[in-house]
Amino acid sequence: MHLGAGALSPDDPAAKAGTYLPGCSETDNGSRLLTVKSFSKGILSDGQYDEQIWFKEPDGLPYKRIRVRNDDNPWVKSYCWETKGVRRHEIQPAGSAENKQPPTEWTQRNEHFYEYPIESAGCSSIYDPSLIFYILSTLDPGIQQNPKEICVFGKKQLHRLTIRQVKSSPIEVSFKNQASSQKKTIKNQITPLVYSITTEPYTPEKKEPENFSLFGLNKGIRIYMDPESLIPVRISGTNNIFGKIELGLQNAGLN
Repeated sequence: MHLGAGALSPDDPAAKAGTYLPGCSETDNGSRLLTVKSFSKGILSDGQYDEQIWFKEPDGLPYKRIRVRNDDNPWVKSYCWETKGVRRHEIQPAGSAENKQPPTEWTQRNEHFYEYPIESAGCSSIYDPSLIFYILSTLDPGIQQNPKEICVFGKKQLHRLTIRQVKSSPIEVSFKNQASSQKKTIKNQITPLVYSITTEPYTPEKKEPENFSLFGLNKGIRIYMDPESLIPVRISGTNNIFGKIELGLQNAGLN
């Protein structure tokens, strides 16, 4: 996980794929980029999943998201937040012959627009699910008395998330943390700030409700934050197919 300036690296896989949507906001000096890389082995599949979200500080409102899946079913999806909905452009191999080719050679390309339903009129701001980590780092630790509600855009639909702080117990953590030019290994026992996440979908008319997902977790989501650095060190929850899953932080960066 890395949080930094909104500039795009020239070797970024999404940039190489050419997935940027025309008219989507360009990065500027006021934008930030949250990058989250996750790896799976023997659970869902063997591969890597990368997500990049560009947003504005201090409100944390996103305007662009890119997701890259690199396994036996690869794809690249780019999203653009607009006033009335979210636009998505997807590219993937048209068949097994293209699987080993770079994304620029993939020929199956689709574009969709997901309009916000009327029922979501109460959502003054639409976030990205992964930005919940940024939002949690800005919360007052006394939130348990005042649960926070936000709206996020998942894969194709909106969801209302309710965030509550819950009781916690000490846990062991071990990860590498890099800030500017300093890199150190954190390995100790902490009593984290723990937040529970419950969700409710805004389902468009004549559509099936979309399952909310945060890195494959669908329900019973708990996020564990280091109380000093406010870095998310652990995420736990339940996957609808595989049951209980726990994800631990390995690397964190900030610049």
